[in-house]
Amino acid sequence: MARESTLQRRIRDYLRKQGWHVEVLSCNAFQKGIPDLYCFKVDDDGCELHRWVDIKVPGKGTLTKAQCQKWPVWESIGLGVWIMTEPDESVLYGPANYRDWWKPRYDKWLVQAGSDLLLDMDEDATKNYSDQCDGISFDDFG
Repeated sequence: MARESTLQRRIRDYLRKQGWHVEVLSCNAFQKGIPDLYCFKVDDDGCELHRWVDIKVPGKGTLTKAQCQKWPVWESIGLGVWIMTEPDESVLYGPANYRDWWKPRYDKWLVQAGSDLLLDMDEDATKNYSDQCDGISFDDFG
């Protein structure tokens, strides 16, 4: 069984031969959950294909906590993540497929979408402000 780094090189080289522009993303502790590759191609119909691609070893790959938190948020704003396990570009022409790898145990790591978090924070701030201001009138400062 190939190591993920070996598989990533094979997939990267294959995609480049198929006409994809492939950027290998080197993430660090501050960028957890980012897929391994960013791929771009203009298809035969002139459509631009932008793909965030994560490489998983067949039968061994799992999603990390950071991926389980980040990718659903990306999905909620229209960014998909495609998982590739072999040099075969056909997966990139279909819908994002990271959900095919989802396991029920990952649900505990789900977070709200960023926009929902901001709305909740705004509602909490408004409620806290109104709670603090109950019984106070602008006439009191008159």
